[in-house]
Amino acid sequence: MIRGQILAVGLIGLGLLVTPMHAQNFGYEGEMQKMKTIHSLKEIRGEGVVRQRWDISCGAAALSTVLTYDFKDDTPESAIVVWILHRVDPIKVRTRGGFSLLDLKRFAQARGYSAEAFSGMSIEELALQKTSVITPIRLKGFDHFVVVKGIEGGRVVMADPGFGNVTMKVDRFKGLWKNGIAFVVHPPDELMIGDKKPLVAARTSPDETIITRGIGVAIPANPLY
Repeated sequence: MIRGQILAVGLIGLGLLVTPMHAQNFGYEGEMQKMKTIHSLKEIRGEGVVRQRWDISCGAAALSTVLTYDFKDDTPESAIVVWILHRVDPIKVRTRGGFSLLDLKRFAQARGYSAEAFSGMSIEELALQKTSVITPIRLKGFDHFVVVKGIEGGRVVMADPGFGNVTMKVDRFKGLWKNGIAFVVHPPDELMIGDKKPLVAARTSPDETIITRGIGVAIPANPLY
């Protein structure tokens, strides 16, 4: 009950309580085969990704994705949001446009992980990371956190808290990646690190340019971060 109250108060402070993000439901009758295809694509995009519930919670959703799917440590986005809002003024969070890497680092450490942020990391160094890496990108004038799962065939495979699984050409990613910043979380036990499978993701995840052409923008009309 106390945790729920903290979340409610914090979200009111952030102005988020009445504007959660919802996935649109295309519940049309008929055309069953077409619906099956859409459902399949949605499953592919959503597999292994925690989707952000609020417009500025991409950082929390990204960390939730890494802990839940890389380390099999089920950590809801809401748990991260509650923990941070219990320690950081919600107005400050809203003013700066979201949770910081320091906020995420403190949560990870409190949960028993070690975490560190790097700047100036090269794309080659990013590709060598054993686990998924949280990186900030700047797209259409907005900052946004994504989870880089791996690099395969000249494409960066990402879990985007706003869209789901997407891929992007390396050169394009390098142009959006902010200062080579990378946030890496290390588990307390190396045995918690599973095998990354970028090959499968690269074959099945849609290219972000296809999404851009399909909806006319590169990020949702409601800025994510």
